[in-house]
Amino acid sequence: MASANSNAFVTFTLGTKVALSHHLDENPNSRRVSQSDKEVLIDWLTNPDRRPRSQEEFSRRNYVRKTFIWDEGSQTLLAIPKRDGGKNRVVITTDMIADIVEMVHEDNNHAGWDRTWEDISTSYYGILRSDVIFLLKQCQNQHCTQNPSKRPKDSAKAFTQSQQTDNQFIGLVNTEHLQFDNSALDLSEDGMNEGENFDWRTDSVC
Repeated sequence: MASANSNAFVTFTLGTKVALSHHLDENPNSRRVSQSDKEVLIDWLTNPDRRPRSQEEFSRRNYVRKTFIWDEGSQTLLAIPKRDGGKNRVVITTDMIADIVEMVHEDNNHAGWDRTWEDISTSYYGILRSDVIFLLKQCQNQHCTQNPSKRPKDSAKAFTQSQQTDNQFIGLVNTEHLQFDNSALDLSEDGMNEGENFDWRTDSVC
């Protein structure tokens, strides 16, 4: 995608997008959503005939219904805000991460990764701060090649801190058995609340 300000360069090269794909494979995280995960989530939200096969699956389904909604009109999967005053965020699948970060980064005039993360985390679900940093380190814009963590001097002042995002995230979906990867959820990255993880194996907070 060419920058909105110039056609002389692209923000992320094809090589950068390939490198991101390897990065995602080598650093899996339950907060990312694959295309197959998304399809199963939509099915759980829109298929009233699907019945839980166990108490554990019943709890998982209830969690999904409290965390996500399917907007039939726009055909969009949305993450529901956990706090008052928040807004629904569009769920982004792993294959769209680079395109969304690129679009947001160009729209904010190649702001540093704090501002770019702020813009992404308030509108989208499924992208990690570490994904943003990985991509911005390889941005082709001259300001970013000099220091990707800082904003260009002629752009607006950076936000002083990133808005805190959800304190619980959905586990990966095993599409073959329609069950989640029940490993303890890691909430320590990206400024999340620590010390309270939801254990899907026991359906309890630990």
